[in-house]
Amino acid sequence: MATMRAAQFVPLEAYPGADKPWRCLHEPCGQVRTPKLNTVRRNGTACRPCWLAGKGFTEWTAKSAETHFRNHGLEPLQPYPGSSAVPWPARHTVCGRVVAPRLGNVAAGQGPCRECGLEAAHAAQRLDHDEAAALMRIAGLEPLEPFPGVDHPWRCRHARCGGEVSPTYTNTKRGQRGCRPCAAQEASARLLMPEPDARAIMNAADLEPVEPYPGSGKPWRCRHSCGMTVTPTLNNVAQGLGICRYCNSRFPYAGPAMVYLVVDRRAVKIGIAKRDGTRIDEHRRQGWQLAWSVDVPTGDDAYNLEQAVIAWWRDELGLLPAYTRDHMPQSGATETAMWDNAPPDDVLAKVVQLADTLNLPALSPKLTHWHEVRPSVVSTSRPIRAPRRSVVSGQLTLPGL
Repeated sequence: MATMRAAQFVPLEAYPGADKPWRCLHEPCGQVRTPKLNTVRRNGTACRPCWLAGKGFTEWTAKSAETHFRNHGLEPLQPYPGSSAVPWPARHTVCGRVVAPRLGNVAAGQGPCRECGLEAAHAAQRLDHDEAAALMRIAGLEPLEPFPGVDHPWRCRHARCGGEVSPTYTNTKRGQRGCRPCAAQEASARLLMPEPDARAIMNAADLEPVEPYPGSGKPWRCRHSCGMTVTPTLNNVAQGLGICRYCNSRFPYAGPAMVYLVVDRRAVKIGIAKRDGTRIDEHRRQGWQLAWSVDVPTGDDAYNLEQAVIAWWRDELGLLPAYTRDHMPQSGATETAMWDNAPPDDVLAKVVQLADTLNLPALSPKLTHWHEVRPSVVSTSRPIRAPRRSVVSGQLTLPGL
């Protein structure tokens, strides 16, 4: 009892034992409590409200908690949960948002609405237009609209190239240039191989450049040891590819060649080949028929005519290839168009017109039956075999017959 009185507790019943609740009156607050003797010995008190008050904490009631919430612009949507450490749903009367702050946090000085707090912080830290524009101008960017914020795209004009770009203030402050095309050009210039080194690679492949080095992936006009002018890329030459098409191709780019058109029931195909070659026979084995052909002085001329016809189909007429690569194992699917959209007569007339534009000698077309007659069958991906000849019983079949 002496210990309890020293802690300002007045016992209201006989001593029950050191670890049992003992009904007492706590004089400082005038409330009846049930402390344990051992708890009082250990802590010096056993009245939680008084202990909390001594530490600066508040003992909340439902009424005081609701009053505190309303004083901070919060309208409770549920009864007080009984603890200041539990989220309490409420409506923030300033912005109308539904929030769930903790009463203890609000009492400690935290704002009642996180979103409103962020907006206020952003407003306090936001730069004005003139201050932000000054940094952009140092980077060579002239703003075209009011400052939108540090992390929002800001329309500007790049002074160096005159292009319109939309960098953010934050990225510009970090040192980014703000103009991707200009940055790419600068990076290319930094990474570009020195021209003497590039010329050494070409010279090792018997190529003599006749113009400044354009870059490793761009065509570079050179003169090959054979005397012909070619345009390989440095990347290909370094890999031993595409050095001279006149020397390394089976197609006679520098010799006599022809342009031809083969047809089937559905489509037409433009192509080029050397004269008296086997290219037309390859197409016949797949079911194609020769409609016409024209001889041209060189394979270069044939290639230019073929590419011009394909560009006419794709770019001017908007025609798609009639077949896929799987349908044409002999290659050439990208050189096809539907018969109805590109009849043989129309294609031949275009070739004659293009030849005149390219200053080629007058063409003498070689026409076949299929120039006017449409085949009745569609080409196939499998070679067409001639029908087997019947063999009379007892007759020998000789090779080649």
